[in-house]
Amino acid sequence: MVSSRLIASALLGISLCTAPSAWALKAGDNFVAVGAAYVSPNISADSLSYPGTFPAPGPLPLSSTSASSTSTAALILGHMYTDHLGLVLDIGFPPKTNLSMAQSILTSGATVDVGSVKLWSPMLVGRYYFLDKASQFRPYLGAGVTYTDFKSLSLNPVGQSLAPTGASIDSAWGWVASAGFNYEFRGTPYFVTGSLTYVDTKTTLHINNLVAPTGPASTTNLRLGNSIGFFGVGYRF
Repeated sequence: MVSSRLIASALLGISLCTAPSAWALKAGDNFVAVGAAYVSPNISADSLSYPGTFPAPGPLPLSSTSASSTSTAALILGHMYTDHLGLVLDIGFPPKTNLSMAQSILTSGATVDVGSVKLWSPMLVGRYYFLDKASQFRPYLGAGVTYTDFKSLSLNPVGQSLAPTGASIDSAWGWVASAGFNYEFRGTPYFVTGSLTYVDTKTTLHINNLVAPTGPASTTNLRLGNSIGFFGVGYRF
């Protein structure tokens, strides 16, 4: 006759073996993750085009444009459609970045700070998770889209001297590519997650008064490439 102690030991062994898969990321799971994101923007711009002859005929080539790195808090909401395919909505608190530019005539070739802007850029990303659903460590690759809204564009005195009646940056769609991992805490619904993401967005900068006090806006095409590092803690349910 099998002793009660032996039966209890067998049941405990079965529960320990099945616990990891019970909390593994699998089809039908929802999950949420919160953490910190480090954003490193890279801006490139075309020449300023303007409807006039000031200060000289033709476009004004920009020597350089740049934006400062920044950090922010981020929230990720996700759903698994299969054991390997998931979809996430990545929302970050809009971080503020400082803008700089250099132009041979307008700034005498020197790089000057012209203001700041907040980047509101939620991302919808599909992910493919590698390895078996019960694996404690699961890397993934992702691709998707983002819609970037350039909020609270503020010009400092130098920026105001270049654009006395203000400036604006158009909202725009862009594409997203990412790579990351989840690491499970076995027997629990918790995990740690990290990722590297690249966001590419093309938009237009409008400088509303480069030609004359009542003149039309001057414009330049901007390309914004954001490199984003994220690390956080997640919970599945």
